[in-house]
Amino acid sequence: MSANYWNSTQRLKWQFTRGELEQKRNEVYKVAASTAVKYDYNMRIYLHNLTIKLSRKLNLRQVVIGTAEIFLTRFLINVSILEVNVYLLVTSCIYTACKIEENPQHIRNLLNESRNLWPEYIPNDLTKIAELEFYLIEELDCYLIVHHPYESLMQILEVLGADNNNNNNNNNNNNNSTNSANSNHEVRLSGEELQICWSVINDSYITDLNLLFPPHIISITSIYMTIVLRNNGNKERLENFNKFLAVSNIDFNEMIESIQELLTLYEQWNSYDEYTVRKAINQLLMGLSSEKQQ
Repeated sequence: MSANYWNSTQRLKWQFTRGELEQKRNEVYKVAASTAVKYDYNMRIYLHNLTIKLSRKLNLRQVVIGTAEIFLTRFLINVSILEVNVYLLVTSCIYTACKIEENPQHIRNLLNESRNLWPEYIPNDLTKIAELEFYLIEELDCYLIVHHPYESLMQILEVLGADNNNNNNNNNNNNNSTNSANSNHEVRLSGEELQICWSVINDSYITDLNLLFPPHIISITSIYMTIVLRNNGNKERLENFNKFLAVSNIDFNEMIESIQELLTLYEQWNSYDEYTVRKAINQLLMGLSSEKQQ
């Protein structure tokens, strides 16, 4: 456990280069080239939507949802999506995330809600969720503490002088590299713009960004994209933000990569085909069920 990202297992054990991620996935999916089920953007968006659906039924906080999605992404680095029931996997990731984020849900309640959503895929058996939870924890090497971009976002906005009256975050931890920035570079965001930042961070969990970069990079990226998209001719605000970036020791290459990753996600989202993904998963799960019966 670590309250500091820089000393955390998230950075030391679960942060990779793109080359390392590609190598790991090639090893896991080397025999899956011909299957209709692929761990691509379509699948990632589909899994994201499954997680959101069940989480809303349970009235979970966004941090819990983010933790569940990170568990899901980490698990699928080591285990092929062809080997698991993704509906049960999503349920187990949420169940585990609720425990870690101190928002526990009774396993019976979780089972009932998941069966209401996906009755044909979730067996009426509590032990199936528990078994997959143990499998999940094993594949994650018991490293379950997650640092999210949300906290970094509020810290950065405070430095920028943004109006965050609703921020109840305790800012005792000032370890990220933006703290050296000059707070005179005032950049205020409206409540609506703050929500856009949060939405961008939410979308980042569909991508590999949380496996590649520190949380504050994703936070900075969300602010930059919000300011650029909603600049409305406010050149002074954009200039102030650029000045802040210049003195903040932010890794510009990581920020640019993050922007490109999110833009690629949004481009792929435009051609997202839920029906095709759902059909392919259904065929896969029917095949897995037949194999178990033989």
